[in-house]
Amino acid sequence: MNMTVNNAVAIASADSYLPTQVNQALDVLFRSLGMDPGNPFAGMVKPGQRVFIKPNWVASRWRQSCPHVDNLYCVITHPSVIEAVVDRVALALRGEGEIIIADNPSIDADFEELMQFTGIRRLEGKYDVPCHIYDLRPLVCKDLKDYGKRDKMVAQPGDPNGEVETNLGKESLFYGVDSKLFRGVFDEREETVASHTGETQLYTISKSLYDSDVYISIPKLKTHQKVGVTLNLKGQVGAMTRKNQLVHWRIGSPETGGDEYPDKESWARAQQAAVTHRGAHPGNDTIWRMVVDLYKCLLKKERQYFTVIDGIMAGEGQGPFCPTSKQAHVLIGGRDFLLADIVATRYMGIDPMKIRYLEYFIRKWDVDLGMLSVYLDGAPQQDFFLQDTAYADFIVPAAWKGIKFSHHAMNASDGKRLPSTHQEDCDGKEGGEP
Repeated sequence: MNMTVNNAVAIASADSYLPTQVNQALDVLFRSLGMDPGNPFAGMVKPGQRVFIKPNWVASRWRQSCPHVDNLYCVITHPSVIEAVVDRVALALRGEGEIIIADNPSIDADFEELMQFTGIRRLEGKYDVPCHIYDLRPLVCKDLKDYGKRDKMVAQPGDPNGEVETNLGKESLFYGVDSKLFRGVFDEREETVASHTGETQLYTISKSLYDSDVYISIPKLKTHQKVGVTLNLKGQVGAMTRKNQLVHWRIGSPETGGDEYPDKESWARAQQAAVTHRGAHPGNDTIWRMVVDLYKCLLKKERQYFTVIDGIMAGEGQGPFCPTSKQAHVLIGGRDFLLADIVATRYMGIDPMKIRYLEYFIRKWDVDLGMLSVYLDGAPQQDFFLQDTAYADFIVPAAWKGIKFSHHAMNASDGKRLPSTHQEDCDGKEGGEP
């Protein structure tokens, strides 16, 4: 990967979600990245353009199956961060163009409940350019007990601008992988298997996003029981309209060619369980490939990118739906989704080389971690990936204890981690939609 001026990632502290605190943190973040805090998107966002902004709106309430109840803002992006970013986008557009704020939440989320909880719809009338808020889902689940049953889903309009199908073909990490055990969102696996057989490797993306000139991602800083961490790259699940094309796992256990469960004993226990967490273990060799594919799809079309990761209140432990709130008190930003995710992962006290989709791109694109420019509250951080500090030190899902960062595993000569084997202990639980 050719390191350019875009390889800087900034971390800025914020004590709370009060607008003054959020705006001050953003000003520090933009200044660290060499952007004018007074109009940071000038040059990146031009008048007349479409700017697509994607928060993490995965859920509208705390799930009853979670073992505890916490603040929903450790699961979803806080509206004060969204509004502060959109304010600056509108300033750069200078009265010409369009802003779209949209996501494809979990299939059981109540979008209107989400809108009322966040109060975000008021942004549709705030600016001197059109600002639209869209629910990108073409199908919704009205009752979580019907999850996985396609005939129980309710159709709705989805993205009003339509969708665009992309075939990754041989570029897909599923090319050459036997698809007969692939599982998507629904129990009916025919569409999932047909979408990933041979040189047919299909993904369908929101046209609102596909046609955008600028894409700004505002994910939550959060752990994830199927992939370790969920930030920008994993968050691209919410940009896809046909979720049954997204392969989550291969049914069964390794003894039968699957990775739904880490072993046959876990599979047997799951047959009697009321709540399952399928694919939720580091031995899931499927879902990380899907994340890689989604990022490859995204980069097929040239556009400007920027991210602000909301980590003021973050989520640790059993993410994405049942994390515990973590007062990390930071916003993390940059022009490159991958590099921002790598830095954010390390800030969480997690080794980026043990997150399989990050490791793939680090190796594939020869990302030299030692060449990344990382700023913390405006101060450059020397040896960010080498120094012996846990930073925010997130609790990870129980099965993922092997992903925690250890500076002893790093090669101090070039800032890259020594080769990873991905043979962590797996006592994972059973799963629903990621």
